[in-house]
Amino acid sequence: MPVSKSKLILFVASVILLAFGSCKDNVTTSDAFDKPVIWLNTFEMSFAASEFGSNPSDQVLSIKNIGKGTLNYSISDDANFYEVDWLSITPSSGASKGEIADHKVLIDKTGMEAREDPYTAKITVSSNDAYNTPQIVDVSLSLSEEQPPQIGVNPKTLSFSAQLGGTNPASKTITVQNTGESTLNYQITTDKNWLTVAPPSGSSAGAQKNHNVSVNIAGLGAGSHQGTITITDVNAVNNPQTVSVTLQISEEPPPQIWVSTDQMSFSAEESGGNPASQTFQVRNSGSGTLDYQITWDESWMSVSPDSGTSGGASRTHRVSIDKTGLSDGTYRGTITISDPNASNSPQSIAVTLRITAQAPPATDNDITLAINRTSGKSGDIVTVTIGVKGNLQPISAFGMNLTFDGRMFDFVDSSKGILTGNWGLVSANSPSPGVVKVGGAAFGGTPIPVGSTGSVIIVRLRVTGGSLNDGDRSKIEISTFTDDIAGMGVPNPRWFTLNK
Repeated sequence: MPVSKSKLILFVASVILLAFGSCKDNVTTSDAFDKPVIWLNTFEMSFAASEFGSNPSDQVLSIKNIGKGTLNYSISDDANFYEVDWLSITPSSGASKGEIADHKVLIDKTGMEAREDPYTAKITVSSNDAYNTPQIVDVSLSLSEEQPPQIGVNPKTLSFSAQLGGTNPASKTITVQNTGESTLNYQITTDKNWLTVAPPSGSSAGAQKNHNVSVNIAGLGAGSHQGTITITDVNAVNNPQTVSVTLQISEEPPPQIWVSTDQMSFSAEESGGNPASQTFQVRNSGSGTLDYQITWDESWMSVSPDSGTSGGASRTHRVSIDKTGLSDGTYRGTITISDPNASNSPQSIAVTLRITAQAPPATDNDITLAINRTSGKSGDIVTVTIGVKGNLQPISAFGMNLTFDGRMFDFVDSSKGILTGNWGLVSANSPSPGVVKVGGAAFGGTPIPVGSTGSVIIVRLRVTGGSLNDGDRSKIEISTFTDDIAGMGVPNPRWFTLNK
């Protein structure tokens, strides 16, 4: 049934009244269609900050005319705290024939103190010609003595690549974390239908939270498509934060990044030289040409060259370590290989650098302990050399215990040292996991003369790893000295790192 003009006018007018709440008394229905009408994107704004932190992030007030003609308007506020105008809007006026105009709402809390009740103010949008002038936005500012949450998000950019008419690229992950105080309660939104994030919200008191980012190429044409992920918490000092997303759809299959390893491990002594450099390879395991960049997040490492191209051939890159200024401890970093056009960009290599304190300089009458490697994987052989330096008495017999983490090593065998090559007995056995008893006696062989330096026994261990994790360490040490070596100086333990 056709709708009469008068009924249509009444219907639209009622919608306007519901949408804008405020109206003039005794105004005919036709007035709403002859004048500009103020539309606002919100009627409430909430800000939160710590008295001792930075100002809260800006927010946006959007205004447009949904009526007739041109809406010419001005914006004012009544914020005042002991003559401190803590609220400002820029620009403070505008005009609209139907288009949206955005205005920044800014907070400057300088000179304000934390208190239980929020500070309040009103923003007034007024126009001499508008049907529903003025319109009011209520603003609240909560100031606390506690440091507020802060949004941390990584990475800040994501790239996806796909072939036109092909399957969707694999999802990727962003990590959200509260890098401030209190608890971060956040929402995640996107500005494109083809871009989704799951889960779309979370909370963090400091722990990292992972969110899967997926794209759907259905209905999209070839070319570059841009989107934005927005993470918001009105109480966060840096609200909101964004992640830029690029989706590249090509008519040809995209390149794909292949990397020869996903982890590298380096070891060095604190007062020694830099560890030897290592290499990794990159190649294109997809189609077309891979044009990639390499970056790293720690100043103590570098990669050369830091970029490359591949149509399928492998390219070698060298990783160097400069431990200048680093003390005893474990350092971790990440090497990132990226090409925005690759279907699996970025790829990463986890790098671990272990710096150990150097054993003190040897003094006379010392037992010595050395290992041929400080890291390795399951199946590797570690050679443990035990010796003496500057013994003050002749040695014709010795005994001691070699101990280590039994989950890390199995005992393999032993052999005589340089100083015990003609001895009648030099042996080792393992009575229990993690313990090897070693000893020897000259039995007609030549006793070790006073002031000698050299090995007395060599023990071989096989790396098993057992239930240990990548990067776990085992201490290798000797103790319980008997016979002619009793009372000699005890060497510092050695450390071995497991690479899985």
